[in-house]
Amino acid sequence: MNINRSICRAGAVSLLFASALVAYAQPAADINATSLARLPFVQRQDTDVSAKRLFDIFVGTTQTSPTDTITGPLAFATYNVPVALALLDLHDGAVGKSSTLDTHVRELAILVACRETNYNLEWNGHEPSAVKAGIDPKVIDVVRNNGALTGVPAADAAVINFGRQLLRDRKMDSATFAKAVELFGSHGAMDLVAVMSTYAVSGFYAIAVDEHMPAGQPTLP
Repeated sequence: MNINRSICRAGAVSLLFASALVAYAQPAADINATSLARLPFVQRQDTDVSAKRLFDIFVGTTQTSPTDTITGPLAFATYNVPVALALLDLHDGAVGKSSTLDTHVRELAILVACRETNYNLEWNGHEPSAVKAGIDPKVIDVVRNNGALTGVPAADAAVINFGRQLLRDRKMDSATFAKAVELFGSHGAMDLVAVMSTYAVSGFYAIAVDEHMPAGQPTLP
């Protein structure tokens, strides 16, 4: 009798858990079915000539199927075209020729910024680039899982700690800043701020509109 009761209780718990998972998986009522966010994507027809640069860069056109929708990291910033253009210039300055950071450091800084804002879209886009840049997958997992920095190479740990203090703690101690200057120079330390800020801003837009990933794409834990 006790065994049967235990089985019944276990079954009831399983059903409740399954129901909770189904409820969690269902998108909120305010999520647009196409953008998977609280706002639809911006269409070319809804903008003026000031948005031409954005569409020229981010919108692809084929002979059979012209695409007039801006998606990607500036999708929701485009609701204010001058802001989106400014963010595009910020990105070009942060990761362009004026940056003193090598690809390894830059890609790690991007992942840290994406992790601190739970920004799945750019994390998924840059994780392969980070591996290609020589970042150890174990280090990437430390960032992904908010893990301790024990055993992480000193330069990588410095970048991760810099980003966590900048974006999570919103306060940076002297030792962390001094280490960044020691490793990357004064210009490089400020380049870390620029790179992380660039990707964090897009992450903030994703937070505001509750952007979801398409089915089957990974999300940060």
